[in-house]
Amino acid sequence: MTQMLEHLGRLSASDFAALAMRASVYSKLKWDVMVGSRSERIGQMMLKPGIGLGGMAIRHGIPYRANRLENPAMLTECPVMLAEKLVSGVAIPLALVTAGGMGGVLLLGRREGMPYANEEMGMIESFIPHFVEIMNAEAL
Repeated sequence: MTQMLEHLGRLSASDFAALAMRASVYSKLKWDVMVGSRSERIGQMMLKPGIGLGGMAIRHGIPYRANRLENPAMLTECPVMLAEKLVSGVAIPLALVTAGGMGGVLLLGRREGMPYANEEMGMIESFIPHFVEIMNAEAL
């Protein structure tokens, strides 16, 4: 899982990549796998629907972007973006069969540079079935 996350981070020119997974239907999501993290606090953070970049992806069930042009308030409100000093980020919800719904979130971020373009989003989203397949297999 870590190798695939590292590969996606490189392909997308991301400085930070993280995967949050739900252990069971009733448990909370937390950041389990991280690449490029500068803060030890990230692994202790829990995701809550509607809070932060990952929380917005969970609440709405669709990819959610934040940068100085798109959802700029998230730059100062998202705990992960603040802790990692990210200026651009994208969170994509992962629907897992074993979790009975929303079972994970993929978050990518950049500390400098351009926001994630639509073309990059397509490439990033092409990895989602691979992450879901691995996460479903690990949950069995």
